Amino acid sequence: MKSIITSLIFLSTIFSIQARFCYQQDSVKVSWVAFKTPAKAGVKGSLPATKLKLNKSSGSLNDILMKSSISINTKEVATGNKARDKKIAKFFFSTMAGGTNIQASVTKVTKKMVTLSITMNGKTKKVPMSYEVNNGAFKAKGFIDVLDFSLNDELSAINKACKALHEGKTWADVELHLEANLKC
Repeated sequence: MKSIITSLIFLSTIFSIQARFCYQQDSVKVSWVAFKTPAKAGVKGSLPATKLKLNKSSGSLNDILMKSSISINTKEVATGNKARDKKIAKFFFSTMAGGTNIQASVTKVTKKMVTLSITMNGKTKKVPMSYEVNNGAFKAKGFIDVLDFSLNDELSAINKACKALHEGKTWADVELHLEANLKC
């Protein structure tokens, strides 16, 4: 009985990876939560100038995602606060090596994780992201440390520009979110 249940779970996992998906044009969204203050208060935002280039527009999840690339223009920041958006663009993103562009590509897809190779500030790091697909809605979540991308000066600059609001503390870790509509 136990082996039958294990086999059914295994088959359902394979089926979910092999199910047919279709990318809905311009449905990709990249968002983040950065942290400020000693209490680690979250500040949500998104990068609306995001372009996704897929390996394939339909097929299994692996077929669609593997070798897909994402290009993010960081000149456009959306946090719901225009003054904050300008500060983030000016003090954090505008001084990155390689300009105001972040590149990412999918290097691995498993039944629970997708790995992105992210290039920012001239540095490339692999970032594992857990994901789920519900009714065609793909949602992935992962974390980066901006210091891994040599963004020490940018982190210091945004901390200095927002010292009072951040109570002197801007955290280096950032929560990343990637969403796309993959329903056929």
